[in-house]
Amino acid sequence: MTGELKAVVLCAGEGTRLRPLTFSKPKHLLPVAGKPLLGHVLGSLADAGLTQVGLVVGHRPEAVQRYVGDGEQWGIEATYITQDQPLGLGHAIKQTRQFVGDSPFIVYLGDNLLENGIQEFVTEFRNDGMQASLLLKEVDDPRRYGVAVLDDQRRVLRLLEKPADPPSNFAIIGVYAFEPVIFEAIEQIKPSARGEVEITDAIQYLIEHEGVVSARVIDGFWEDAGEPKALLRANRQYLDLAVSQVQGSVSPDCMVSGTACIGKGTRVIDSRLIGPVLIGRNCVIEHATVGPYAAIGDGCEIINSVIADSVIQDNCRISGLPGGLDGSVLGENVQIVGGEPLNCPLRMILGDMAQIRMF
Repeated sequence: MTGELKAVVLCAGEGTRLRPLTFSKPKHLLPVAGKPLLGHVLGSLADAGLTQVGLVVGHRPEAVQRYVGDGEQWGIEATYITQDQPLGLGHAIKQTRQFVGDSPFIVYLGDNLLENGIQEFVTEFRNDGMQASLLLKEVDDPRRYGVAVLDDQRRVLRLLEKPADPPSNFAIIGVYAFEPVIFEAIEQIKPSARGEVEITDAIQYLIEHEGVVSARVIDGFWEDAGEPKALLRANRQYLDLAVSQVQGSVSPDCMVSGTACIGKGTRVIDSRLIGPVLIGRNCVIEHATVGPYAAIGDGCEIINSVIADSVIQDNCRISGLPGGLDGSVLGENVQIVGGEPLNCPLRMILGDMAQIRMF
């Protein structure tokens, strides 16, 4: 390996499976356990010692740039690269040619979350001399994923996209490592039947032209948080790793069980918190039950309501829901006013500024 190892984060997608949440913001800025998906990804890259990071942006790029800035909060140097049209991962990577130069690089899909990070993967790639390397995860139903077939030395023999009869259960997840030769492979392949330049086709081209591609099978959880159910699963998994920290005020008439993280300026009054639960800053929780697995953003008010297994973004107002919200994701500045006799739990996916009043 020659040159400094760089990183490329792909965060240009529109996030259609997460609408209406993504009409007003990129999916990579949706929160999991109080932090945007992209924040988890950049933290993982920084932990692995990568400082030169190119972010491929497309849908609402100004929001990504506003959040990341120059990258200083993660100790990285951020460069922005535009993908004007969503023409596949191979096409997105092709746009980074000038940023990458002659350096090897890591590609990280900006909506993928890994419990144990990528430090070991990066170290192995630095040392193994391969032209490419993949992260894999054993899954129960590999028909839903791209699948890798390996030899006894964990080298990749071939790749198949969502095979009806999978030859292995090793799913390809959203982290790759490449030498710059991958750009030559991308130039040689044609778009797939869906009109996209597939990175799996480029890797297969390398293999068929005497390139050597290694793989690492990960432990711990992996989530591709590209749809509401996956976002909620990731939220549960990260909340399970949380450590209690109470910076706000909890009145004596409250009951708190399990892990609770409560931000500064938040007041919890005559309520029950069932951990793991995370409540942001400057919230009011009154006559309510919150948790388990609820992540509440900053500036929210939850009155006379029950919230469980949900992601509630900043500045939401929820009142009069004794039956509760369960398995829900709310955007910012959402208002929900319930009414009697509403005693069954609701499941909602609401975009920013939505208002619901029940009578």
